[in-house]
Amino acid sequence: MLKVLGFRERIHRKAHRNRPLRVREKQGNTTKSKTRARVEHVFGIQRMTAGDLLLRCVGLDRARAKIGLRNLAYNMRSS
Repeated sequence: MLKVLGFRERIHRKAHRNRPLRVREKQGNTTKSKTRARVEHVFGIQRMTAGDLLLRCVGLDRARAKIGLRNLAYNMRSS
């Protein structure tokens, strides 16, 4: 169903007993890991500096603004 909607699977492949990963599967895991590591690093820094990723505000517009300001502060700090 996800393929029909245009989504791609981004789950790592796992080796099992007596069935090691193929070269192509290892390459796919490496590509996914690069993206995952960068994204998790950003969320980790935001969580450490801003307390938690829990937003305590009313309304979707305010939540979007708060997330946008957190991202802006992260970008300014890491530049």
